[in-house]
Amino acid sequence: MKHLACCLLLALAATGLAAADTSSPNELMTQKAMQAELYGVRISGVEIGTGAGWNECIEPGGRTVYEYGGRRIEGLLTITEAPAACFTYPETGVSCFRVQRAVKGYMFRSTDYAITYHASKVERGVKNCFATDLVG
Repeated sequence: MKHLACCLLLALAATGLAAADTSSPNELMTQKAMQAELYGVRISGVEIGTGAGWNECIEPGGRTVYEYGGRRIEGLLTITEAPAACFTYPETGVSCFRVQRAVKGYMFRSTDYAITYHASKVERGVKNCFATDLVG
């Protein structure tokens, strides 16, 4: 009887854990999740193919400051219904990404090119972005 009760408790615990973990690090983020998590952050990481470092600061209203390869430019983030995170910069136009949660941070996979960025560092609660805040 004790063995049966123990097995039932383990089964219930496993079911509860499985139900609580509804998102996988490999799952694409929804539009709602991206809107909640990608505004008001400072993120940094590497481009997967090259290992080149990059930094981005995104204000709550969508204004961004981006640093890559020693260049810093301002732009705008919009989240589409697709869902995709689309970054618009005056010099380069629009670049959209499917976003996945990673074990640490996020993976940004280009919708148009074979480019993936891993944002391994995420700082939340950012109100304003200044180029001087980014460390290249």
